[in-house]
Amino acid sequence: MSLKSILGASVVASTAAFQLALYQEELTGVAICSSASALAKNFAASVSTDTPTRDEVVTTIFDFDLDAPIDSGIAYYDVTLNGFPYSAQAPLCEETQKSGDPCPLLPGHHQQISNSTNSVTGKLVTKITWRNNDNLEILCAQITTKTV
Repeated sequence: MSLKSILGASVVASTAAFQLALYQEELTGVAICSSASALAKNFAASVSTDTPTRDEVVTTIFDFDLDAPIDSGIAYYDVTLNGFPYSAQAPLCEETQKSGDPCPLLPGHHQQISNSTNSVTGKLVTKITWRNNDNLEILCAQITTKTV
């Protein structure tokens, strides 16, 4: 194989990766980012709209199953708004209590429903990761919305 063909293949691969990155930059919606070893099984997440208007109420739903109880942990929020990052965390039980599902989260099916009013303009990417006190991943979802 010649250097020209190797370089040509490299340029094609780089171009394809760049195009994919551009495409993903425009995506909105929900992506599950849980690892295969996450404690929440059959995890599904949805959002009522990924293109909310200002002051529109957006509903987020998490559905999942647990094989064992979870009595505490941390909810991590990694957010970017128009490319500017922000991170926060909160006790998991306080977050699940807001949806009427208090700790301990018992084995079986769970549905977490939360409503929030969209108060921002632009692209909002929110990665939500729940971990128990042993730092084991419970679930992970990334929600991307875009408001014009």
